[in-house]
This record gives sequence, structure tokens and C-alpha cells, in this order.
Amino acid sequence: MTTASPPLLPLFRSDAQARLLTELYLRPPSQRTLSELGRALGVSHATVSREADRLEDAGLIASDRVGKQRLLRSNPQSRYYPALQELLLRAFGPLPLLEQALLGQPGIELAFIYGSWAARYSGEPGKPPNDIDLLLIGTPDRRLLRTLSREINDRLGLELNPTVVPLDAWRGKANAFLRSLRGRPMVELNVAGHGPG
Repeated sequence: MTTASPPLLPLFRSDAQARLLTELYLRPPSQRTLSELGRALGVSHATVSREADRLEDAGLIASDRVGKQRLLRSNPQSRYYPALQELLLRAFGPLPLLEQALLGQPGIELAFIYGSWAARYSGEPGKPPNDIDLLLIGTPDRRLLRTLSREINDRLGLELNPTVVPLDAWRGKANAFLRSLRGRPMVELNVAGHGPG
């Protein structure tokens, strides 16, 4: 399966390639099997294997064999590593950074990125996002949101715009704002430790 270049940073050959690099460069654990990566990316084992072969041939990632398993990891020895990691962080970093910061935080039931970043991430063409729109369902700690806003701005150069909606309002009859969101791309964040759902 071939995927188009990602609108967030179209210099990558395919969306699958960009997301594979993001998984290996920005998310723990440091080594992942082809099967784990395929599940995380929602692509076939063959697609992950093909992209991994290309990236390993270019020296951007490395792999180890453990039995029949091929474990992939980023390659910090590549001369492109620092620049590539920075590019991935700036383009695709909001998702892993927000998940890491929000994972297991009390009072947060669900979380989504919406707006222009979610639209580009979902494949809609358009101008690069200038900010990150974050929807939090529940009652998060407001100090956490202020700290998180500063960190995202410092690390990505993007303003974070958090919107908090109580759980009963999310489950109930949607107001105009929530109805408009539900008709647009939203990227669910893993905030409970068991994956989006």
C-alpha cells in the first residue's frame, strides 16, 4: 500500500515513512518490532518492512535480529540524525509530546487534537498549522495546561490552545462548537495508557 506524502511535511516519500520515522525517533521504547510498528501505524507488515529497508539502506534507522523478530530503532550515528529528529519533532511532535504529557493525568477522560494540525495529519492539504488546538474532556488541572502550553511553545514554536469540555457536555446533546468539531478531523490522544479508542 502506497500512501501520499504527508501534508504536515511533504518532503517525505509517504505518510507511512514519516510516521514510521516519528515512531522510531520520538516515541519510546527505543526498539520496536515490525508487527508493533504496523499496528501503531495502521499499515501492513509488508509496508513497514519496505519502508524500513529503504530507511536502513539510507542509514537513518538500524535493525537487530532477535530470533525471527526484526527490531527497528533510530540510528543516532547518522549524520542526519539531529536535523531529522528536529524536523520530525516540529512537524509530527505534537502527538507524541502531548500524549507523553497527558498520559495518566487525573481528570482527563479523553483528549483530541483538532483544527489545522489534525487536518494536515489526517491528509487534508493546506497551509502549515500555526498552532495546536487541543480538546480535553474532563476536569484537567489548569496548572498542568499552563505548563504544557509553555513547553509546547518552547519545543515546537507553536501556540497550544487547550479547550476543556466537561464529560457530561461531551456525552450529552452537543452544542454548536462540539457539532462542528465532530464533522472535522480530530486525532485522538492516548491519555489512558491503553491506546486511542
